[in-house]
Amino acid sequence: MKQRLAQRTGLVSIALAVTLLSGCATLSADEQQEERTELNAMGDRTIATLLETQPEAREFLEQCLGYAVIKMQVTKVPFFGAGGGYGVVQDERTGVRSYIKVSRFEVGGGLGAQQYKVIIFFSDEKLLARAISGAWHFDASAEASAGDAFTEGHMNDSNEGYRAFRIGESGAVATVTVRVARGKPYLD
Repeated sequence: MKQRLAQRTGLVSIALAVTLLSGCATLSADEQQEERTELNAMGDRTIATLLETQPEAREFLEQCLGYAVIKMQVTKVPFFGAGGGYGVVQDERTGVRSYIKVSRFEVGGGLGAQQYKVIIFFSDEKLLARAISGAWHFDASAEASAGDAFTEGHMNDSNEGYRAFRIGESGAVATVTVRVARGKPYLD
């Protein structure tokens, strides 16, 4: 009985999170410009913080074809998790910035909620193009984090062609999950 209640609570939590993350209305042109400005500032601040706290990242920034900075929020209940975020993708070859929305769903053991930023430096042209146009990502991992402390073990589809960094902001989580994430264009 308790297990079924926990499963139902988890499903309701996921449905609510997906609804909230998907948004209810289309943004006006002014609101879209404001959102772009905020995402650009978030991306610039995050890159500056990364270079300050992890100087080895400068080499990846200087050599990459482009990069993505994504602000994520994730909630994990005993068997399910959901989350999402928004970000900016910078094509270093052209200077063009694109904007993405990310949705994430996971199945497995764990509990917690967290906010963090992911920075991905692309050295593969096809991966950068997929980040801009939208792509699915699948992996299995175990992670533990609290605030800005983070550790993770991964089995993902590939780690060639990119280098990822993570900056924790708040929350705590401990999970062993299989997850799927989808990035898609935002603010076209």
